[in-house]
Amino acid sequence: MDVITRNFFRLLRYGAFNEYEPVEQMSAYKWNLLQRMAQTHYVEAIVNSARGNTRLQCPTLSVPDAGLSRLCNGFLNRRLRKIRAAEPDSAEPSIETLNMLDIIVQTTERFILHGVTYAYILNMGIFLRNYGDRIDYVKLENWLQRLNILSMAEFEASILVYTLGFQQDEIPFMRRVIPAAYDMAINTLQSENNDVSGESVSGRHIFTLNSGGKLTETFVNCQRYFFYAPLESVSIFFSQIASYIANMEE
Repeated sequence: MDVITRNFFRLLRYGAFNEYEPVEQMSAYKWNLLQRMAQTHYVEAIVNSARGNTRLQCPTLSVPDAGLSRLCNGFLNRRLRKIRAAEPDSAEPSIETLNMLDIIVQTTERFILHGVTYAYILNMGIFLRNYGDRIDYVKLENWLQRLNILSMAEFEASILVYTLGFQQDEIPFMRRVIPAAYDMAINTLQSENNDVSGESVSGRHIFTLNSGGKLTETFVNCQRYFFYAPLESVSIFFSQIASYIANMEE
């Protein structure tokens, strides 16, 4: 792990979780690379607050409302809708558990389409730290199994453990820590550092369906996450192919 990545994680831990560790000295060029990394992962506000020693009391992230998330696979999405509809009327309703499920679904969709994005990982971590004691983990694990994304949730949680200082017992639905999650997270950040083209960096922000390159990127991501969320990965890939073909015909 290079110095830019180490400092990036230290700033995220301080800005989001108030876990301070001194950053290492870097050149102005490397700080610019770190700042661009923060922009790419939608965590610029948290990094800036940590650098300025003005930690936000309630860290906010530029991510959509997780409650609006959906699964691309029609069969699984119907199950998701049924879970959301039934939970408020259950014997022991838990809105926090439902919110945690929504965050995991949203993070799963983001990863399969665009790869590891730290705003979504931080969103999960912040919610766990703030509301983890209110989550019904037995119910959550059951839901994740029904939606066929439990392994994907464990993958996402493993990034919290490997890079942001979480302990496995803080995430009870995680039965195993997945080493590949660390490799993928680090490789994503380091490949971005090696890409000095501003166009390439900003290209992760918007998925353009008429771009063959972006379709290839989605195909690579679907391959990476197939073993963690097979039905959803396949559904997203074929959905993107259909959209790409429709766009070509226009």
